[in-house]
Amino acid sequence: MLTIMVPWLLLLILCLKSCDSFCINVAVATRHHHRDLCSLNAASAGYNEQDDRSLVNTAIDDFISTVLVSLHDKTFDSFTLKASTPRKKRGGNKNKSSTNTEEIDTNIERQKEALRGKYKTILGRLVFLQDKKKRRTKKKGSGNDNAAAELDSGSLYLQVTIKYHLATDIVQNWGIESDVSEVESGLRGIFATAWGNNDSAVPLSEWGATTNVKGEIDIRAGELITSDGVYELHLHGKNAKFREPKKNKNKERRQSQLMIDPTQLSHDRTKKVPLSNSEEFFQKLGVTNSDGKPMSGMASKLRQCQKFVEIVSNLVDTNCYSSSNSKAKSIRVIDMGCGRGYLTFSLHSYLSDKYNDDSSSSCIVETQGIEVRPKLVREINGIARDLGKGKFEKLSFIEGTIGETNDSLFGDVRLHQNVKSKDSLDIVIALHACDTATDDALWFAIGRGVDVIVTAPCCQHELRPQIDQHVSKNPNHILADVLRHAIYRERATEQITDSIRAILLEIAGYDVQVFEFIGGQHTAKNVMITATKKNMSMKSKKEDDWLDERRGRLVELTEMYGVKRQRLASLMGERISTSGHLKAKNAGGMPPL
Repeated sequence: MLTIMVPWLLLLILCLKSCDSFCINVAVATRHHHRDLCSLNAASAGYNEQDDRSLVNTAIDDFISTVLVSLHDKTFDSFTLKASTPRKKRGGNKNKSSTNTEEIDTNIERQKEALRGKYKTILGRLVFLQDKKKRRTKKKGSGNDNAAAELDSGSLYLQVTIKYHLATDIVQNWGIESDVSEVESGLRGIFATAWGNNDSAVPLSEWGATTNVKGEIDIRAGELITSDGVYELHLHGKNAKFREPKKNKNKERRQSQLMIDPTQLSHDRTKKVPLSNSEEFFQKLGVTNSDGKPMSGMASKLRQCQKFVEIVSNLVDTNCYSSSNSKAKSIRVIDMGCGRGYLTFSLHSYLSDKYNDDSSSSCIVETQGIEVRPKLVREINGIARDLGKGKFEKLSFIEGTIGETNDSLFGDVRLHQNVKSKDSLDIVIALHACDTATDDALWFAIGRGVDVIVTAPCCQHELRPQIDQHVSKNPNHILADVLRHAIYRERATEQITDSIRAILLEIAGYDVQVFEFIGGQHTAKNVMITATKKNMSMKSKKEDDWLDERRGRLVELTEMYGVKRQRLASLMGERISTSGHLKAKNAGGMPPL
C-alpha cells in the first residue's frame, strides 16, 4: 500500500511547486504591469496639467484683451476677480455636536491661515482724479469753476483694489488716457502672482511672497462688466474659459456714460444729509460759508447737527407721527439749554420743510429754545428774525433755566398720562445738560406727557460721592478690584446714572434706547438717551408684573453701587433702596402708573 502511495505523493509535491512558481511569476508580472500603468498615468497626468494651464492662460489672455478693448472703445464699467475662500467640508455627521463644530471651526481657521497674504478679491473701476497742482490753484481761485474746467484739471484712471486674506488692501491707479500699457502690465502681473510668480511688478501684501499648489492658480473666477454686457471668467482646470455675453442683434452698441462724462467718477461726491450745508441759517450761525463748506473748527459741529436731525426725524417718523399721532395738527419742540441754538435751528428747519408744507396733511411746527444767558438769547433771537418771515417765524428763544421755566411752549400743566384729545406731537431736547439738569429736563418732559425725549447727559457727578463711600466701606465688594481705580469709578458713575435714568423712563411709560450718536473724536459726551411715549392701554396684570420687575431691577442696581439718592427718582417718587419709598420733592411727584 505504501509502495503505491509514494509515487502519487511525489507527483503532488511537484505540482504544488509548479503552482507556487506560477503564482510568483504572475505576481511579479502584475507588479511590473502596475508600474507601467502608473508611469503611463503619471505621463498622462503631466500632459493634462500642461493642457489645463494652457486653457487657463488662454482664458486670461482673452480677459485682458477684452478689458483693453473696452477701455479703448469707452464701453468699460468694472471688473471683479475672485480667489479661493475657506469652506466647510460637505457631508460628515449630520448630528452636529460641539466636538464636530469645533473641528469645523478649527479647519476653517487652518484654511484662513493657509490663505494669509493671498488674493481674496480684486476690484477694478474707473475714477476721475484731479491734478494736485491744479487742485491747489482751484482752491486759491474764485471757486466758480464749472464742470468743463474740472475735467481739464484731472485725468481718468482705472483704480484697482487688491484685497488680501488677513492683510491690508492695496490700491493702485493705472492711467488709461494716453495708452493702456500700464493696465496690461498690471493685469498680467496680478495673474502671474496668482500662479505663484512673486517676481511680478504687482506689490505683495505685508506678508510678502506666498506659495500655492503646483499647477493651480489662486484666482478662480471673475467677471467684466461693459455696456455690451457681462463677461464671465472661469479658471478651474479643464473647465477654464472666458465666456462672452449673448449678442442682441437689435441692441445698439453704446458707450459707457461714465467714460463719456468722467466728472461723475470724482471722489468729491456730495454726501446725502438731511439738511443742505448751504442753508442760510448755517451761514448766519457761522457754521458754513456761502459755498456750504464748514468754517474753521466747525466741521464737527456740522456733523453733529446733521446726525442729530437724522435721529430725531427717525423717531418722529417710526414711533409717533406714523401711527397714534398721525392726525396731529402741530409739532412742538422745546430745546432746554439750547446754547447758541445750532441744533435748535437745524431741527426746526428740517421739520418745517418736511411737515409744514402746502398739503392737506401738513401741520404747524413750533420750536422754542430755553437758555439761561440773556445776551445769548437776544443774539439768537435776532438771527431768527433776520432770516425773515416763513418757516422761522415759529422759532423763538426765551430766558430761563431747565425745569423751572415760566411761559414755556407746553405751559405748566402736568399730564402724567396719555391724553387722547391732545392734537400736538411734543418733543423735548436736552443735550449736554450738566449733571442733574438732565434729570430736571426729563422730569419736565415726563410730567407733561411729552411724546419724544432726546437727551445727551453730561457731567454725571451726583452719584460719584455715594459710590466712593460705598467702595471704601466694602473692601470685599465683588467689583472692588475695578472700582478701586478712580478712572473706573468715574466711568461707572456715568454708566450707572444713565442706566438708572433709562429704567425710570421705562417705568414712566416710555420705550428707551441708549446709544452713541456721534463719534468720540467730535465730543467725549456722545451717549444719547431717546425715549418715545408708549400707547398706554388698560392696565393688566402682565403690565403690573413688568413694572414690578423693572422696579426690582432698579433697586438691585442702586444697592450694588451704594446709591441712595438720585434726582430723577426723587422727583418721580420711585424707591431706589429697600428702606422704603422716597418722598417726592415736588408736590406734583410722579404718581404710581
